[in-house]
Amino acid sequence: MIEGGAGDEPELASDLDADIAALIGVAQYVAPPVMAANEPNVRAMCAAVENGNPAWWDEDAGRELLGGAYCPATMLPVWGRPDVWQPGEGAPPKALQAHFDLKDRLGFPASVAVSYTTSFFAPVAIGDALATQQMIRSIGPVKTTRLGTGRFWTVEMQYLGADGAMIGIESYEFFGFVKDAA
Repeated sequence: MIEGGAGDEPELASDLDADIAALIGVAQYVAPPVMAANEPNVRAMCAAVENGNPAWWDEDAGRELLGGAYCPATMLPVWGRPDVWQPGEGAPPKALQAHFDLKDRLGFPASVAVSYTTSFFAPVAIGDALATQQMIRSIGPVKTTRLGTGRFWTVEMQYLGADGAMIGIESYEFFGFVKDAA
């Protein structure tokens, strides 16, 4: 398990309860690989967006152009998302469950994603299986915006290779809020 990510020192609002502040920088929802990166999923995605790059359609071209059978970088989230439903399982987990937990613990009925970035550290090859973990990176002070009064926070979805190396990070900044009375 890797503890760390794309950001610098975490932002910590001084008025947070200690139990909430203790979540910053701690891996949550550590999950084993869901599926290995595979050619049928790569081809389905490329067909859906009409991406004709021969590296994704022809194994020999992939080796010649990229040095191996790799996946498009934009498919990183595909290899770590849980299935929506599985037989014999209870309610499926939400993507970014750490965000929803934090929103509830802070008492905000609404939230909006205000930014999203992806950082890539290594390519995903056909056959790679990525584990995931979620991490709260920062929780800001209470602010009032046109949406209402709330806090900004950043949650990461981290993708890890079989050796535990960081493959990529999706970083989401949210604003959780209560709509102010008009």
